Amino acid sequence: MEKPSFRLIWGAFMSLAYVGIAYLVLFTPMLIRYNEYNDKGSDQNLLIRIIFGVIMLAYGIARGYRTYKSAAGSINLKG
Repeated sequence: MEKPSFRLIWGAFMSLAYVGIAYLVLFTPMLIRYNEYNDKGSDQNLLIRIIFGVIMLAYGIARGYRTYKSAAGSINLKG
């Protein structure tokens, strides 16, 4: 059995990191900037957060798929 390469491990880690960042941007108040009255019901960066989160999620999924395909191509499944 082959040891997984560093490139495979790095690709899997980075795809999980991108999906995690997308989760943080979309679903947590981490990047929320309130208005000048500090009204928590008003998020001035909502559209930017949604766009950035969707881009990060799509890139994380695409990178994970690319890593999976390269791993499946390098591992001999027939034994």
